[in-house]
Amino acid sequence: MTGVDNPSLGRFQAMVVEDSETQAFKLRMLLEEEGCEVLTVSSGEAALAELNRSRPDLILVDYYLPGMAGDELCRRIRMNLNTRGIRILMLTSGGVEMQGLASGADDYLSKSESSDILMVHIRALLRKPRLQPAILDANDADFRQTRILTIDDSPTYLAHVSSELRNQGYEVESATNGMEGLDVLEKHSFDCVLIDLEMPGMDGIEVCHRAVSMRHAVENPAAVIIVTTSASTRDMTRGLEAGADDFVSKSHDLSVLRARIQALMRRRFFQDENRRIVEELKTKEIATVQARAGQAAAEARAAMAGELLRANEELQEVNRRLKETQAQLIQTEKMASLGQLVAGIAHEINNPMAFVLNNLFTVERLLDRIGPEAEPHLSPAGQQKFAKMRLRLSEMGEGLDRVKSLVLNLRTFSRLDEGELKTIDLPESINSVLLLLKHRLNGRIRIEKNYRAESKLYCYAGRLNQVIMNLVANAMDSIEGEGTITISTFDDEQEIRISIRDTGTGIPEAIRTRIFDPFFTTKPVGKGTGLGLAISYGIVQDHHGSIEVKSDKGSGSEFIVRIPRDLESRTS
Repeated sequence: MTGVDNPSLGRFQAMVVEDSETQAFKLRMLLEEEGCEVLTVSSGEAALAELNRSRPDLILVDYYLPGMAGDELCRRIRMNLNTRGIRILMLTSGGVEMQGLASGADDYLSKSESSDILMVHIRALLRKPRLQPAILDANDADFRQTRILTIDDSPTYLAHVSSELRNQGYEVESATNGMEGLDVLEKHSFDCVLIDLEMPGMDGIEVCHRAVSMRHAVENPAAVIIVTTSASTRDMTRGLEAGADDFVSKSHDLSVLRARIQALMRRRFFQDENRRIVEELKTKEIATVQARAGQAAAEARAAMAGELLRANEELQEVNRRLKETQAQLIQTEKMASLGQLVAGIAHEINNPMAFVLNNLFTVERLLDRIGPEAEPHLSPAGQQKFAKMRLRLSEMGEGLDRVKSLVLNLRTFSRLDEGELKTIDLPESINSVLLLLKHRLNGRIRIEKNYRAESKLYCYAGRLNQVIMNLVANAMDSIEGEGTITISTFDDEQEIRISIRDTGTGIPEAIRTRIFDPFFTTKPVGKGTGLGLAISYGIVQDHHGSIEVKSDKGSGSEFIVRIPRDLESRTS
């Protein structure tokens, strides 16, 4: 059986993002032994700065980084048009595989795995083509429409996997052995093939090899995932040589399998889009060359000099408008990159951070109560330890406050600040948005206004209007039948608050932490892209503000936007 040659790492450049000097040194030595050129950085911020100067072929990212976490770094890389095609392998010491894959990583691996398995995953990634920078829109990429073929000799596992995947909207067919699966694959096209490694007769490696051989002859080849109870380094190496795209253990939750399928489909979607755009650019380039040739010929004719001048001016104007439109699209749809980028890491961390801070306060308070009773009974050494414990608790509080401050200031969007900062009349701005949405009231929704804050606000006027429009539109969508939307403004010495409260169906607790994730929506297919709240979250972050949501299922929702008063001094 002929296999796929392992890529020579000497042709590649890699970046290691790891805050542990020991782990970073280990990874660097491992890659350099293979001839790979390696750069190491210790934080996500340093990685983004370095990506402004260089474009590595592969990035190895630690999930638990100081400051900006690994999944947030993945999102930033995928949002940037110039870096979104870089292959990313996420490494971690904890079970956060779903978060890692959902953030845009191409693969996920525990740090406890051996160096041999790590190199198998790296070589598998480097086999995949690197995408070129292009403006891609993943709004129409419905990965749930993926057609999947499962080849497994276990009827129980086949039934379980098929049922779970169909419940998620996938189209699934099954085969109980390798020959049957290959026969189905020859007659029908699939987006993904799941192959059991340990089948009797023709084993999974041979089936994988033949499936990969088939896909070279079709326009849209299927991704191949080997599903196994346990995979050794030798099995992974054989699978890599046979052309497998991924390995998934049967012991994993099926959500992990779905995440890895989506990661493969997402990358293929962008590869297809990239090829389409390249072809369009080639066609436009040919058309441009032809137009220039025609223009050169026309300029030689004195009688057409005036018409050529006007045509050139019109072309420049069209080009200028195209550039403006492109910038607006990038600003509005900047979160529409790799499908299912889960933005809002700061929002997710705030809850556990508050939990830790509250418990720390409780511990300090209890120590203050029992200290006078316990200390007289302690030895001098015990009293010193007791005092040292108090000191360490105080230092922990200071450290947690610093982390909380950093988290609240994380930005989840690229810094494309096209809008201008200026002072606006806030009630007038809100009323202008309501005027645009008036046609959606239909006499069933009543708008109540309660403007108590100072009317003047320094902000990005157009972008703040977009936030208000998104929140009011979502409130309208949440109201079934008649209802009320109350818009209020409040202020104090530090900030101005905008509250948008509705009497709609509310937000269930199970999805409340995901509402700011890009592409997450509860609306039917075709009714929403899942970008409104994600974009609004990024805009408010650009104002150094925050969005707070209060909601219970069945009792409406309230979104509170906070904008600091000193925005001018912060941005000067």
